[in-house]
Amino acid sequence: METTQEDDHVTSLSFAVMRKTASVDVPAVSGRRAALRQAEQAEVTSSGVDRPRAQARQRMLCAAEKLFAQHGYAGTSLRAVMAEADVDTGAIHYHFKNKLGLLKALFEERVQLVNAQREALLAQLEQRHANEPPSIEEVLRAFIAPALRTAYGSDESSFNRVAALCSVDPLKEVREVVFKAYDKTALRFALLLRRVTPHLSETEFQWRLECMYGAMMYIRSDNGRVSHMLNDRHRSDPVEKVIEQLIAFTAAGFAGSQMA
Repeated sequence: METTQEDDHVTSLSFAVMRKTASVDVPAVSGRRAALRQAEQAEVTSSGVDRPRAQARQRMLCAAEKLFAQHGYAGTSLRAVMAEADVDTGAIHYHFKNKLGLLKALFEERVQLVNAQREALLAQLEQRHANEPPSIEEVLRAFIAPALRTAYGSDESSFNRVAALCSVDPLKEVREVVFKAYDKTALRFALLLRRVTPHLSETEFQWRLECMYGAMMYIRSDNGRVSHMLNDRHRSDPVEKVIEQLIAFTAAGFAGSQMA
């Protein structure tokens, strides 16, 4: 996909605020891995499908997610992934070629649901508002709600950490894995949001978009900084309330007048 300056602004700070994320718990990853092993041991198919090979691939993805979350991309070796997934070198190279291929496969699998939900909601908005623009809140909800609903799922804490670490990785090719996983849908959202904020200059719009990403990704990181500082427990709020709080905050920012 051809990138634009606006596309770069859409993705450049998507996860930067998550540098402060605390170390992640990984029981969900361990649970998925255990379930996969049980299925592999218990199931024998007559269809000719190489189910053990497919399940080995899933074990490798689960292992990579766990280890990338704990140690980062550079701090995780393929040998460690193989040991965690209980596979040999041939399995890694057969499915992913190398470590970067493993990272790409992990992102392709883990972001496709969020991207699909966002695309569907954005398409509905575009069809419903063919003659008049949607509200700022509607556009924000189509983008923010799928991400937060997924992030608050029981299996997501480790992948949130992986995305945070990889988005600020020193290696450009690692950062590009993150950006490319989200670019197409993120650009579609940004262009629609730009249509409903004509009162903002291009610079104002891009800065407020970066602030929106910062707020969204900080909430996704769930490091409890504000709760700790104020001795509050608002982090226990249900996800739908969190979504509405974030939409209200960011919509006010985009609706605000241009700075002098």
